[in-house]
Amino acid sequence: MQTPEEYEVSQRIGRLILGLKRTRGMTREDVCKRLGIGSRTLDNYLNGVSSFKLGTLLKFADLCKVKLADILDDTEALKRLYPENIKDKGNIFLLFMSSIVSVLVFEVIFIGLLILLFFYARNDKNSQSIVAIFIFAFSLEIAVVYWLTFVLIPAIESYYIENIYAFATQLLLSLLLALMIKYRMFLGACFTKGNSASIFEKNQVDAPLYALACTLALIDFAALMENFIRNLEHLGIDEEVAKPFWELTFMFDYFAYIKAVPYLLCMFVLYAGITARRKQALNRANAAPIQ
Repeated sequence: MQTPEEYEVSQRIGRLILGLKRTRGMTREDVCKRLGIGSRTLDNYLNGVSSFKLGTLLKFADLCKVKLADILDDTEALKRLYPENIKDKGNIFLLFMSSIVSVLVFEVIFIGLLILLFFYARNDKNSQSIVAIFIFAFSLEIAVVYWLTFVLIPAIESYYIENIYAFATQLLLSLLLALMIKYRMFLGACFTKGNSASIFEKNQVDAPLYALACTLALIDFAALMENFIRNLEHLGIDEEVAKPFWELTFMFDYFAYIKAVPYLLCMFVLYAGITARRKQALNRANAAPIQ
């Protein structure tokens, strides 16, 4: 059995686990995996049946990015991690977006809309070539995200390393999208073997789409850099110097929401560009002299 002081520490850890679930989406199973203990063992600790081992407490402190002394003394740094003290960063818009802006669900919906746009531009090979680039890029991203989620990340025990893989992969995919847009005519010529003259026409959406793709890359780069700054102690920086940056989580917290904006703008620009070219083609057809 635990002493009264040990039981107070166990109650704090229970509240911290709830805080981890709210801020980082971690389940009790995830916590047990990080601590190297079983679910029953954690229950015994939290219910006061047995006492936490020192090594387990140190691992939990590292998981919460606090010192062991913070957990033992219930410092202000620790209290900010309790679920009741975590500010609600959501609003109606974010609550709505959070239901669709998961990495997989949002991009599946996005690809579905792109396929509709591809058929909407069925008589315009130029616009179809641009839409095809987005379909390929986001299909590749879904495949990579599945691989990261179900193959690579489960084998990694450090959130720091997980985030490096996740954000770096997103950055590479965004850069690939930007390059494909920039060299769209070359790619179109390769796939059509130069048989479609309209592929080589300059499209008015090329520049804004390239700018949006670069914006996506900048967002990914900012998230990757924030991850390094938030974990300076892993780069050899003294812990006391690194500690003020542990709560730097803006990009981590809002990453999906921020990326959703340029994604949706890409969809709008594509639709507007295709519609404009359809109207131009119709106007040319109406203006053509009747034989």
